[in-house]
Amino acid sequence: MFEKDAKMKPEDTETIIGAGVKVEGTFVAAGDVVVKGQIIGSVETESDLILKQGGLIEADIKAQNISVAGVVKGNLEVSNKIEMASTANVAGDINCQILSMEEGATLSGRCSVGKGSSTSGHKREKAEEI
Repeated sequence: MFEKDAKMKPEDTETIIGAGVKVEGTFVAAGDVVVKGQIIGSVETESDLILKQGGLIEADIKAQNISVAGVVKGNLEVSNKIEMASTANVAGDINCQILSMEEGATLSGRCSVGKGSSTSGHKREKAEEI
């Protein structure tokens, strides 16, 4: 799903928040979520979250995998992988097993990556300030 040449099939996506849509409050989903618009509050999905270029999330996010091409203002708790495109701008702490950043992506916050990272909310001892 996170490969550059991979095409997303409509049946692989459960929720799409369009470019003209603004969601405020607690957003919880079981399947994949694609955000082209705005979410303000908190976001949690048991699957993957994709933030498209031009999208904005002002919320703490919990997901299996996250692909960011837009703007995130909040903390990211990810079970597996975070991919940041060159247009990504993340202001918040991230915690994941794998981090991939394209040249041009920006991250302001603490970063905890690898097997020692915990997404259970325990104190992170190996976090680095970036």
